[in-house]
Amino acid sequence: MIKILFPTDYSATANNAFLYALQLCKNYDGELLVLHSYTPNIISGGISSQMTDDAATGRTLGAFDLFKEKVVEMRKLAEENNLNNISMKFILEEGELVQNIQDVISQEKFDMIIIGTTGNSGFENKILGSKTSAVIKNVNIPVLSIPHLCKFEGIDAVGFTTIFDKEDALALKRMIPFTENNKADIYCIHINKGKELMPSEQITEWKAQFKNDPVFFIEKSGTKIVKGIFDAIEEHSIDIISCVTRNKSFIDRLFEASVAEKLSYHKRIPLLTFKEDMFK
Repeated sequence: MIKILFPTDYSATANNAFLYALQLCKNYDGELLVLHSYTPNIISGGISSQMTDDAATGRTLGAFDLFKEKVVEMRKLAEENNLNNISMKFILEEGELVQNIQDVISQEKFDMIIIGTTGNSGFENKILGSKTSAVIKNVNIPVLSIPHLCKFEGIDAVGFTTIFDKEDALALKRMIPFTENNKADIYCIHINKGKELMPSEQITEWKAQFKNDPVFFIEKSGTKIVKGIFDAIEEHSIDIISCVTRNKSFIDRLFEASVAEKLSYHKRIPLLTFKEDMFK
């Protein structure tokens, strides 16, 4: 059983992620809560309060009418893909996306957030999109970002980038039940960058800790972390890449190649992130 929160902006990218979320729910006998957030334009300057209130009411009604139309379209999309038997709820909230998500997850327990992602502007936004980046940074449950060209084809292998610390171990323990239903393997990927060699006893301790789980260890040496990770993705046909975010931007840590190279991979590989704060 899995419970997923899915924010949507009604875009084609979001619809693609919607189908991915439904497929996960199908695999895990789960349920999906679809959230749409809207922010009315602020009217100011020489306009009466009555007119402002009337305009705001009109925009709210417009948002609600559009929401009803999109719910019908999304249910039809689910039906066309033989996923209409999944438990789905739809809610419309006024306000900023991140705040609305925080409010929803404070009222109900969710296993993860799934969100569609596409390029926007700026270094980090080109990888994940500004909204996805904001969600990852500000919520304390796992976030699975789905690239706009990614299609669900099952989950047989999950890559987990790690530095073998306590937070990574906690994230890995949380991930194992998620992969067991699909009988998926988890590949712990560690890149020894330059002289930053990991103590062998620390790695041995991890291997002993997860000896009874479908967890495998990949250690590579090299100065280009991203190349080592992408090589592992190719070598082991990894379906999802995951990591724990740190105080220093995980984008800086994980993606060091050119923007073109980053985008070429992230167009098809979902990224599952665990915020470090959730383990404190």
